[in-house]
Amino acid sequence: MKRLVETLVVGAMFVVIVAMALLGAGIAQAEPVQQFSFQVTGSHPEDLTVRLHLRRFDTTGAVPPTPTAFELRLPAGVRLNPAFLTARYRCDGGALRSALDARPTGVPFDVRLAHLGVFARELARSHAKRDHVALVNVRTCMRARLGSGTGLVDARAAVSVLTDPVPFRFSLFLSAGTIPGAVAGLAALGAADPRSAIVHRYPVVAGVHALERENFLSDPSPDGLYGLKLAIYTGPINGFHVSRAQVDATVHTLTIRRGTCLARGRGGRCVRRQRADASLFTLPSCSASKHYSVQLFAAYPRPTPSATTTSEVPCPGYMR
Repeated sequence: MKRLVETLVVGAMFVVIVAMALLGAGIAQAEPVQQFSFQVTGSHPEDLTVRLHLRRFDTTGAVPPTPTAFELRLPAGVRLNPAFLTARYRCDGGALRSALDARPTGVPFDVRLAHLGVFARELARSHAKRDHVALVNVRTCMRARLGSGTGLVDARAAVSVLTDPVPFRFSLFLSAGTIPGAVAGLAALGAADPRSAIVHRYPVVAGVHALERENFLSDPSPDGLYGLKLAIYTGPINGFHVSRAQVDATVHTLTIRRGTCLARGRGGRCVRRQRADASLFTLPSCSASKHYSVQLFAAYPRPTPSATTTSEVPCPGYMR
């Protein structure tokens, strides 16, 4: 009888301990927060500029959990001009990174990305076949350059010594889509800012040249507010799971000016020219509110709830 009582008491204590542990886990549950703003400016369609600001953090002080889905939804009616969805504007981000890494210099990676013309001239002087192949892609990436940006990476969960945010710089290029149904892709290439204190402390960090591949998809929302969607990559970067703590990006539309040669025949003679100015992005008519709605959605593993942030964006000046 005594043994039975002891068993019941121990069992009850076990239940209480488990309950307290679960309660404690509930208190420490991740609470990710995302702050998001979006701006479109331009005096005419061929002069559109988009600026995006994103900040993510967890109110518990922990590294924000990795989203299972991370999507930027654009207003219904925003389209990508088919004239730019050709091989002429499909930058191969992986091949570009490999070509740059195959010819290392003392110049920081982000600076080399910002001045690809220098690299193109270097490749053009080479007699190696692989350099000629790389040159074709480098020139394509120069045409497909969309913009650049800066940000902060929280790598505490991946590398314990990186207790401070890692500043990084990146360039953006139009590319081919990488998932079924993608209208087009976006290649983001970058590296840690070599001027930052953490890189001075751990120089090896600057040697990590990262590539992200995002995808544009046509995915109209049931309410009719949104159409084109940018599916943002959420997997490991160079084998490490890190969190984007902050991103500031500036994107300029690609343009084809009237009279630009689109095809050349024998002897280099131009056989086809662009008939009118063209822009990569086509925007819908401005509504009566003179604003567009842009939405950022993040889904997280259970039990963390998903997060949706909406930004009301004034229409560009030429539409008001």
